[in-house]
Amino acid sequence: MTATLPAWRILSYGTINLPLAFISYPIVIFVAPFYASELGLPLGLIGTMLFLARMSDVITDPIIGIGSDNLRSRFGRRKPWIAVGIVVMMLGVYKLFMPTAGVGIVYFLIWVSVVYLGFTMITLPHEAWGGELSPHYHERTRITGARQLFGLIGLVLATVVPAIVLSKPSGSMGAVLETLAWIVIALLPLCGAWLLWVVPAVTPAEVKDEVPLMKGLRRMWRNGPFVRMLLILLLAVIGETFRITITIFYARDIIGISNLGSIYLYYFGVGLLGIPVWIRLANKIGKHRALAISFTTLAVLSLFMLPLGKEDTVIFIILFTAKGFCFGSLQLLPSAMIADAVDVDSARSGKSPQGLYYATAGVALKLGMALGQGLSLNLLSVVGYQAVGGSSQSALSWLSIFYCLPAAVMFLIALPLVWKYPLTAARHKLIRARFDARLKANEAKTGV
Repeated sequence: MTATLPAWRILSYGTINLPLAFISYPIVIFVAPFYASELGLPLGLIGTMLFLARMSDVITDPIIGIGSDNLRSRFGRRKPWIAVGIVVMMLGVYKLFMPTAGVGIVYFLIWVSVVYLGFTMITLPHEAWGGELSPHYHERTRITGARQLFGLIGLVLATVVPAIVLSKPSGSMGAVLETLAWIVIALLPLCGAWLLWVVPAVTPAEVKDEVPLMKGLRRMWRNGPFVRMLLILLLAVIGETFRITITIFYARDIIGISNLGSIYLYYFGVGLLGIPVWIRLANKIGKHRALAISFTTLAVLSLFMLPLGKEDTVIFIILFTAKGFCFGSLQLLPSAMIADAVDVDSARSGKSPQGLYYATAGVALKLGMALGQGLSLNLLSVVGYQAVGGSSQSALSWLSIFYCLPAAVMFLIALPLVWKYPLTAARHKLIRARFDARLKANEAKTGV
C-alpha cells in the first residue's frame, strides 16, 4: 500500500521522544547508583521502591489507556493526555533528579512514581496515536521508526552530558542528573508544543461510541497475536532491564571503566545508525523475523561478555557497541507489531481500542522493567555486593553472572515465540481488507 503521510509529519510525530530520552536513560543508568552511592540509601531498598513504583503502572496504565480511547474533545482523543503528562513529568524530574540533602526512601518512592506517571501519560497516548496515523503495515514501521529515531538522538545527546560532567574533577552523578533535569525542563514543553500543533489528531471512522473496558479486555485476550506479543515483551524487557540496571556496576568493578558516558555514546550512536537498517530488514523479511535476528544477536553477545575482566576493556567496548546496534529494534519493531495486532480486534469489532492495547502492553513493559530492576538490585544485595566499593571476589563473580546470563536466557526463551509469530504482512493485508469492507458496508447502511 502507498504512504498516506508526508515524511515531515512522520518526523514531527517522533520529536517528543527527544527530551523523553533524557529521562529514561538516567532513570535506568544513574538514579539507583546516585541514591545509593551519593545519598547513602540501601541498594536493595532502592530496588524494591523501583519495583513498587513500576507496579503502580498496573493501575494507571489501563486508566490512561481506556481514558484516551474514550475521550472526546476538540483536540482529539490523545492530545489532552499528553499535554497534562508534560506538566506532571517536569515536576517529577525536578524533584527526583535534584533532591535536597537528607532525603529518604519515601521521598524517592513518591517522586520516581510521579515521573513514571508523567511518562505513561505522554508515551501511552502517543504510541496509540501513532498506531492510528496509518493503517499500512510498512508505514507503521516508519512511524515507530521516527519515534525511535528521535529517542536515539536524545540518548546520544544524553550520553554526552555524563561524559562531559564526569570528566571534570568535581563531576558526580548528582551533577549529571541536575544537568539532565534542566535540559528536560527546557526541551519537553517545546517538543510537546510542536507535536501537538503540527500532527493531526485522529479519530478513526470506526469509532462511534466508547469502548467498554471489560468487553474490550475480553476481546483482547482472544487476540492471539497480541497475547503472544505480551509474553515476548515481558521476557525481553525483564532480561534487558536486568542487564541495563547493573551496567554501571559491571563496567566499573569488572571491566574497570569509571566514566561509562563516553561508552554509551558509541552504544546509542550505533543504535541510531541501525534504525534504517532495521526498517529495511523488517520490510524485506517481516517485523517478527527481524526481531528474532535482534534477539539472537543480543543473546550471543551477552554470553560472549561472561568471561571478560579488567584486561578486556577493548573487547567489552566492541561487544557493548555491537549491542547498541540492536537497541533500536527492541522498541521499533514490537510497537509496530502491536499496532498491527489491534487491527485483528478492529476487524472483528469495528472499534479502534489502540489505547487499551498499548496500555496493556505498557503494563507488560512496566512489569518487566519492575522485575528486571527489582531482581537485579536485590540479588546483588543478597550476594553481598557493595555499591560504594569493596565487594568480595565472590560478589564480583556474581555481578558478572547477573550481567550476562539472565538477559541471554530471556532472549533465547522468547526467540521461538518471535520466529513463529503468526501476523505476517500478507495476513495483515487480508485483515485490513476485511476491516475496510466492513466499514464500507456500514457506511452504505447508514448513508454516511
